[in-house]
Amino acid sequence: MRSLIIFFAILMLAGCSSSRKIFIGENVLPEIMNDYKDSVNTKKFGISALLQQNGVTSTYSIGFAGDSILMTPEKIFNIGSLTKTFTAVLIMQEVEKGNLKLSDTIGTFFPIHKNKNVDGTITIEQLLRHESGLAEVVIDTLINNAVRNPFNEYNNINLFYKIPAPKNRPGEKYGYCNTNYILLGYILEIGNDRPYQDLLQERIFNPANMKNSYAYYSKSLVNTAHPMFRGKDLNEEVYFYYYKNYAFSAGGISSTLYDLESFFNNLFNKNTFLKKETLNMMMVTNSEYGLGIEKYDLKLNSNKRAILYGHSGDNFSYKIRNFYNPLTGNLIIVFSNHFDDPYTGKIIYKIVKTIE
Repeated sequence: MRSLIIFFAILMLAGCSSSRKIFIGENVLPEIMNDYKDSVNTKKFGISALLQQNGVTSTYSIGFAGDSILMTPEKIFNIGSLTKTFTAVLIMQEVEKGNLKLSDTIGTFFPIHKNKNVDGTITIEQLLRHESGLAEVVIDTLINNAVRNPFNEYNNINLFYKIPAPKNRPGEKYGYCNTNYILLGYILEIGNDRPYQDLLQERIFNPANMKNSYAYYSKSLVNTAHPMFRGKDLNEEVYFYYYKNYAFSAGGISSTLYDLESFFNNLFNKNTFLKKETLNMMMVTNSEYGLGIEKYDLKLNSNKRAILYGHSGDNFSYKIRNFYNPLTGNLIIVFSNHFDDPYTGKIIYKIVKTIE
């Protein structure tokens, strides 16, 4: 559900963008994205982008949201691993309430004896920081079978039993792993005796007025960007069980550009969800990863860098990149409905280089 390799490879390219200074309110998105319009149309998928700069928001879309459906900024799409930031916010709310401590061990919550691959001494903080040593239960094992399975065989209990042998000891090193955030979702449900989707709605979607956001993607939703792959519309070939019970709290959420803009503003600027000091804790990283938030140290030119925060996401068949600059307040969100899209990273790089 996550791939930064393409993006950071793009950052090494030279001369991809103008370094001119832009003015408040100028919409640079069409100028940048139209360079890729013909290619996107030919490959039959779509890309949408949102730029918030100095309090002014602009959006732009190219390509297709499905067979004969044009992409628009209002489309609902799966946000992949950006879901992890939402899960981390819910966990940190529990910490603020005193219901959880970052040092709590997961043996308190799970029947560890039923899966010897899960070390009961792993802490909440190690799950949040991807330092648990747990192995991947999503990408490396069951994903191909789960995507198109209509029988709900890949549910919570099944996934816990399917966690494979660990890659290293807890706390030994950083290793991005969806298993960590699936377990955090279970912990939220166990501790609150409520479904994860209800917690999202009550604590994040409602306070941020996110009226087009859902705990999982479903083809029954209205105005969606369909998952596309190699020119084929896959919307009728996937089941909501995959996003609800398999991607779950590691990658299940669906939203829109405008709702995500509200989420980031409420998280970083308004402190709607968490106290400022709690958010600051989340933004302290081991290298590039904090408590559900990624940090990007980007070289813009020979003498200037930008420190940006967000969380990338890749899922079946969506890609999303987002960057927030706490010094300028600039926010960039770009999504594609094609997992194998080669253009999103280039568009993101050009936007960052232009506005920063």
